[in-house]
Amino acid sequence: MKFLSIASKDIKELLRDRRGLFFILLFPMFFMLVFGFAFGGMGQSNTPHNIAVVNYDEGATVTYTNQTMNFGNNLTNVMEDVKYQNSDVHMFNITKTTQENADKLLKQRDVDAEVIIPKDFSRASVALITNTIQSSTSSQAAVQSTIQSTGNASTDNLTSTVIIRGDTGYMGFGTSQGILTGIFQGYQDDTVNEVQNSIKGTPGAQPHQFIETEVEGIPGTETFTSFDFLAPGMIVFAILLLATSVAASLTREVNTGTLERLKMSKMKSFDLLFGNSIPWTLVAAAQVIILFAVAIAIGFHWQGSINSIVLAVIVGVIGGISSIALGMIIAAFAKNERQASNLGTLITVPMSFMVGAFFQLPQVPIGNFMGQTFQIYDVLPWTHTLNALRSVLTYGSGWDAISYQVGMSVILTAILFVIGVFLFSRTRLRAEN
Repeated sequence: MKFLSIASKDIKELLRDRRGLFFILLFPMFFMLVFGFAFGGMGQSNTPHNIAVVNYDEGATVTYTNQTMNFGNNLTNVMEDVKYQNSDVHMFNITKTTQENADKLLKQRDVDAEVIIPKDFSRASVALITNTIQSSTSSQAAVQSTIQSTGNASTDNLTSTVIIRGDTGYMGFGTSQGILTGIFQGYQDDTVNEVQNSIKGTPGAQPHQFIETEVEGIPGTETFTSFDFLAPGMIVFAILLLATSVAASLTREVNTGTLERLKMSKMKSFDLLFGNSIPWTLVAAAQVIILFAVAIAIGFHWQGSINSIVLAVIVGVIGGISSIALGMIIAAFAKNERQASNLGTLITVPMSFMVGAFFQLPQVPIGNFMGQTFQIYDVLPWTHTLNALRSVLTYGSGWDAISYQVGMSVILTAILFVIGVFLFSRTRLRAEN
C-alpha cells in the first residue's frame, strides 16, 4: 500500500532531521518548565467571580407571617445583588444549575466556586427567625403563641450547612470562598436584624448558630497549584505547534519536486496525506507522554491511573490529527517552507490562547448542544482536546466524563481534515488523475 511507503519515508526523514525533531519535542518542554517553576497568579480588581449555585432548598413557612418562602432562592438573589464597594460592578456572575454540571464547570474552571444550598436551609432560617422572636419578645405568652402557630418548636436548634466547593489550588476559588463566607454570615446577621426591627423589644442573645458555611475542595485537589491546571494546556500548545511542522514538511515536498515524482507513480491524495499523517500522529502521542513525564518531574499532581494516561494519549492523537489538518490548510497557501513556518507560527500561537491553553478565557456562550453550553471557542477541536486532557490528567476522570469532549473533538477534526485534504489536493495535486 502506497500510504505505508509514504509513512515510512516521512518517519525516516523525521529521524534524520534531528534539529527539527528537537524543536518539535523539546521546545514545548521549555514552556512546561518555565510555567512549572515561574508561573504566578493573576487577577483584576472589580471583576465578577463566576459562581455556580445548586439549590436543593425545599422552602418552609415563615413563623410570624405564615407565608411559605424559599430562603435558598432569597440567598441566591442576595449573591446576585452584591456589588463592589463604590462601584456598579456586581461581585458575582451566578449560574443556577445542577450539581453534576456545576462540578463539570468547576473542573473546566468556567466557574470559581460552587455553592450548594441544602434542602433544610429554609427550615433553619425559620428556626433562626423563631429564636430571634423568642429572644426579643418580653411576653412569654407571645412566645408560646408564636411557637404554637408555627408548630416548628422542634426545629429551634436546627443547623443548616451551606457548602462552598471548589478547586483548592485555584486562586479564583481562594478569593471567592473568602468573600462568600463573609456574605453568608452577613445574611444571617441581616435576617436577625430585620426581625428585631420588625418587632418591639430588647434584642436577646443568639444561643445557637443556625446557618453555617463549610468550604469543601474537589477530592484530590487539596494540594493543587495553578500549574496543575496549566500543564494540560502546555501539552495542547505542543500539539498545536505540529501544524507548523506539518505545513513546512508538505511545502518542502512541493518545492523539492518530491511531490511531482510521487504524482508520476499515480499516487492519490489519500496515499500522500494519510501516509504523511501517520508519523505526525506518532509524534503527537510522544508529546503527550514526554510532556506528562516532565510535568510529573516538576511537581504536577496527577490524580489518575494508567488508564488515564492511555485516554490522554488517545485524546492527544485526535488533537494531533486536527493539527495535521491545519498544517494541510497552511501548506495549501504557503509558497515556500519559510513562509509555511512563519504562517504556521502566526496561526498556532494565537490559537493556543484562544483555546485557553495558558489562561481561562471569559465565557462567550452561543447556544446549547446535546445538553452542553456551547461557547464560541468550542468550534475549535483543540478546546475539547484541552478539556478532556484536564479531566483525565488533572482530575483523574474516566471515559464517561470526557465522552462529549472526545466526540466533539472527533467531529470537528473530521470536518477540518476534509477541508485540509480538499484544499491541498486542489492547489497542490491538481494534475492528479
